[in-house]
Amino acid sequence: MVNQERIPLPDRSGSDGSQIEADANTQELVPATPIAMPMADVITGLASSNSRAFGGEVTSALIAGVASQMSNDLRQTKAELSSERIKAETSASDLANERIKSAVLSERIHAFQATRHIKNVGVAVGTMLLGTGVQLSRTGNAPVGITAAIIGAVLVLISWVSVPRGGDK
Repeated sequence: MVNQERIPLPDRSGSDGSQIEADANTQELVPATPIAMPMADVITGLASSNSRAFGGEVTSALIAGVASQMSNDLRQTKAELSSERIKAETSASDLANERIKSAVLSERIHAFQATRHIKNVGVAVGTMLLGTGVQLSRTGNAPVGITAAIIGAVLVLISWVSVPRGGDK
């Protein structure tokens, strides 16, 4: 039999009938506090302090080890994912720059092809005027010949030097 004198009586046992029912409208939801330490550390701490909670020493050590390994694998995977995302963003930026460069060069090729025939005509007409001007200068019609030769030379030079250019970007 238990000695009744050793068991203290509670001051407020809650059985005296002085409780009142809580107001149904003032139910307070208390948010759960997040675990401040990583879950693997929590499991390791529980396994070391109360190994029977996980089925014994061997099982608790095994569960703690698995949780720690999974935590490390997750951390490593997140780091690799972050690195790969940075690489993907860099590659996407490089691809965009190369597409812009390709478009500019394609435009330049198109402009060159469009003006190639005009330049060839300019070289042909300029050469013809230059030759005719020299011939006219020799036959006694020097003012017309010199004018034709100068016009022909300018036309040839402009046709050779002019290159269609686009913007860099």
